[in-house]
Amino acid sequence: MTTGLSAVEAWDLPALQGSVAGLAAVPDRLAGWRARLDGLRGHLRGADLWSGQAADVAATALVELSAVAGEVGRALGGSAEQLGVVVVRAGTAQEEVAAARAAAASGPVELSDSGAVPPVALAGMAADQLLAVADRERAAGWAESHARSALAAADAVLLAARAAGEPLTPMVVAGVGYTGVAQAAAAVAAPPRVPAAAPVAAAAWWEGLTPAARQAAIATDPAGVGALDGLPAAARDQANRLLLDQALAHPGRDGHGVALDTAARLAALDAAGPAQLVAFDPAHEVVALSVGDLDTAAAVGVLVPGMATTPDDLPGLVHDATSVGALAAVAVPGLAVATLVWLGYSTPNILTVASARQARDGGVALDRALDGLAASRGAAAAAGGPPPPRTSVLAHSYGTVVAGYAARAEGELAADAVVLLGSPGVPEDDAAGLEAPEVYGAWTPFDPVSYLGRFGPSPSDPGFGDTPLPTTPVQLHTEYYDEWFPTLEAVAEVVAGTRDHG
Repeated sequence: MTTGLSAVEAWDLPALQGSVAGLAAVPDRLAGWRARLDGLRGHLRGADLWSGQAADVAATALVELSAVAGEVGRALGGSAEQLGVVVVRAGTAQEEVAAARAAAASGPVELSDSGAVPPVALAGMAADQLLAVADRERAAGWAESHARSALAAADAVLLAARAAGEPLTPMVVAGVGYTGVAQAAAAVAAPPRVPAAAPVAAAAWWEGLTPAARQAAIATDPAGVGALDGLPAAARDQANRLLLDQALAHPGRDGHGVALDTAARLAALDAAGPAQLVAFDPAHEVVALSVGDLDTAAAVGVLVPGMATTPDDLPGLVHDATSVGALAAVAVPGLAVATLVWLGYSTPNILTVASARQARDGGVALDRALDGLAASRGAAAAAGGPPPPRTSVLAHSYGTVVAGYAARAEGELAADAVVLLGSPGVPEDDAAGLEAPEVYGAWTPFDPVSYLGRFGPSPSDPGFGDTPLPTTPVQLHTEYYDEWFPTLEAVAEVVAGTRDHG
């Protein structure tokens, strides 16, 4: 049952934190006490003054007592993980209640203990009254949003509190049950600090955390977790959805339009199947949204868009990603495919598109994102999870320049294939410079960008070294993903790994 707002406000959080801190040393003390017991048992065995049946009984009792201490210590360690979540979630719940109360007071609106705000009858109101009601409704929306977050966090507190007793409840040592220990034992560490680490180091850090520590990191630093390449997509999705909820709850802040666009597209994807928000920075219009599960897919396509693409274009981008993924699954029936719409850089506009500056910045970000996918999947495979996927970079227009600079970044490009669609040139001498085993290209006479050569050679140049993908002569610059042209199916075959690249 959900806890009411007034009950959450009444929680004595400082006392809870103090109790947890006071109990934190219990497992270590048990370990030290057990070591002393083992030492005493050794002394008894070697003592000349005590032998016979009495000494044997005493030594046996010490062995049993040491075993009890070991089991209690292990059970306390398991409980401590969930008690860490209790503390974090309780703080979050109280913060959200305070925000809900403040929003309600700004209305002013009446906020019930369940978080609901009563509606207002609009019939017969004058224009100035309607404007006042509009302000009130805006405050009511903020208040209800924070209230929902508070109650969700309160529910999480109750679940974590119940889970904290689970390691202790079944524990029986030497015929004695220790079900009451859960009321007196809790050892919890502070939430882990999210590091500013390279993808491989980030993946190793995450693998070394307990489940409770991971949840604590997400709850206390969702921005850090959500942006850290090398972490599983599911964890980043959970963190970025928290950021999305926060952005939606504050419509006056920068990036609210980005949040609305992202939320709408994410809701539509969630209704259709797995979707993950693996990057979200609304202030800088950064969004990376997957169609499919990046943590389990056997084939991944990363769509890198070009000039003047913003989160406003998410519907079309997601449509393209969905089309590629669906056709890849047709090419290899049963293939688990994920396609990632990667808006991880600031795209140029018509005034700045002639410069390579944004491509250089984007290339570094794309290279890190690919390294992060490889690191997270590699760590999961080492732990017994599915093997790393086949990864294809699907770059369009200025996005191909970004892909070229990603290849120039430190280390090999973590991709099995690179596809260049309508490329204005890449900063490499030929396809081999892109560092991928397979490089494909598509261009047409009706797409002047594809033979512009502004940033270097492209698939339109003889001898570039790519494997050509099929097009039609009248295909335009924006039509490489269109269903009625042959390029889309060919791109999907690249993602699936069935396209001939000889």
